[in-house]
Amino acid sequence: MSHELRLKVPADIAQYPKVLDWVESVVSSSQIQLVVEEIFINICSYAYPEKPGEVEIVLSKNGDDVEIEFIDDGTEFNPLEYRRQKPIDEPGGFGIYIVNHLMDDVQYERRNEQNRLKLKKNLIVKKT
Repeated sequence: MSHELRLKVPADIAQYPKVLDWVESVVSSSQIQLVVEEIFINICSYAYPEKPGEVEIVLSKNGDDVEIEFIDDGTEFNPLEYRRQKPIDEPGGFGIYIVNHLMDDVQYERRNEQNRLKLKKNLIVKKT
């Protein structure tokens, strides 16, 4: 059975514990938690340079399949086109790499003046 939950919070890093608690109430996966942290903190840090804003997170779970969508109306930014400009020994800029590595599918679109980043993950542990 699939269910969809929505959470809308101010794009403020101080809201992260609330976001994490909400995600953990539905999905207990450290990979999902790390990805949510990366995306949420980046939206809070960069999407609204001149005005306060909000982030809406839509989470759906169907068995072992999880889908998370982040929606904001901040500065347009497609993280899939981001290319790290810093030298490898400098911190920062690895977030989208981590997201792409941990998730099964990552999609971005700009629709109705909103950034929409959709992440999909199947939580079944594959045996090698």
